[in-house]
Amino acid sequence: MAKLKLTAKGVEKLSTQLPQEDFWDMYTPGLHLRVSGATGRKTWLVRYRANGSQRRVKLGRYSEESVPDADLLSLADARAKARAYLSAASTGTDLRAVEEEKREAEALKVEAAVAFRDLADEVLEALARKGRNGEPTREATQRERRRIVDAELLPVWGDREAGGITRRDVVLLVEAIERRGAPVLANRTLALISTLFNTALRRAIVGLEFNPAHMVDPPGVEEGRTVYLKVPEINAVWIATEPEGLLTRAAFRLALLTGQRIGSVLAMRWDGIEGDLWTIPPEHFKGRRTHLVPLSPEALAVLQELRENSVSDEWVFPSRAGSAKPHLSNLGKALSRIRKRSGVKDWTIHDFRTTWRTHAVRSPDERTGPGLGVPAHVADAVLGHKEASLGFGRYTGDQHLYLLAEKRAALEKWGSFVRKAVNGEG
Repeated sequence: MAKLKLTAKGVEKLSTQLPQEDFWDMYTPGLHLRVSGATGRKTWLVRYRANGSQRRVKLGRYSEESVPDADLLSLADARAKARAYLSAASTGTDLRAVEEEKREAEALKVEAAVAFRDLADEVLEALARKGRNGEPTREATQRERRRIVDAELLPVWGDREAGGITRRDVVLLVEAIERRGAPVLANRTLALISTLFNTALRRAIVGLEFNPAHMVDPPGVEEGRTVYLKVPEINAVWIATEPEGLLTRAAFRLALLTGQRIGSVLAMRWDGIEGDLWTIPPEHFKGRRTHLVPLSPEALAVLQELRENSVSDEWVFPSRAGSAKPHLSNLGKALSRIRKRSGVKDWTIHDFRTTWRTHAVRSPDERTGPGLGVPAHVADAVLGHKEASLGFGRYTGDQHLYLLAEKRAALEKWGSFVRKAVNGEG
């Protein structure tokens, strides 16, 4: 193993006729330049002994001049780098082993890093199985969360490492939504981000240390929705449902006549109707408890037409053939058609509930329009609101029977009120 007095100019001229030849530096023990006879490629290496074992480490390729941040080394660079390995070895440290451990740790870190889209998928699936109250999350809530994730979060964060998302990232994202003119969506998106990360932390997803939505203020200013249908509008909406198919028409009318959420209406079962009483089971009621709804003669008439034309012995509103769900679940397109046909703007099916309560609690001789004079706590009981003011929590009997007689009387009044509005008698 010949050693040479390597110089910058001498290294530049080195060549070999052999397939490969090593030229050892006389001034730096273990440092050598490997030259390829076929390509002329020159590579710096250092050989040393550490912890009783012989090591050889590639330092980099030869370059006449230093090249910062590149794997190209001049003679001086190679000597300095080789001395670092030799000096560490003299103290019992093997730099090669240290570097290998570091690379392995980085590889494990990269492998363990969870992309935001994977975090979202895992958390949404977990929440679908078991929500905040320990019960499966309602399908409508699942759909809305998935929609926000797909439309607002994945286009921005989809492939990012979830643990690298910062509070600043959250602020910029929700503020951008608010500037689009969607303040409510901005607030809902912020709430969902917080839910996703809090749940992910509880599930110990790798790489997460904190919730980046923590302490971020909602960017949107929300105003409470106060839309309700006046008597002429009840008439217009009812008539506008007439051209629809039987199931769609009946769903809208029952939602108006009962004051119940459209999701509960669409999940109505024939075995849940006994006489003039409709029992909504916990799985189809937002409050996750049994809710009883007395049916007025007007509501029973709608159900009678459905029964006479029913194609299902189980579901009142069976889904169309080929649907993945057993009953109807989405009336968005129908709502658009009926809204346009009615000429009444900016109302939703949920506004039927506001319509019921507004007219129900008004005094019969109120200047803004005659009401039903129903006590407010009874009107709220019809809606299924579980408020302390109702005394519901202190009711020791079967809670689903609470105020049942009062609810029946109130909904009979409401059925008559709607019928008169439709007939132009209101």
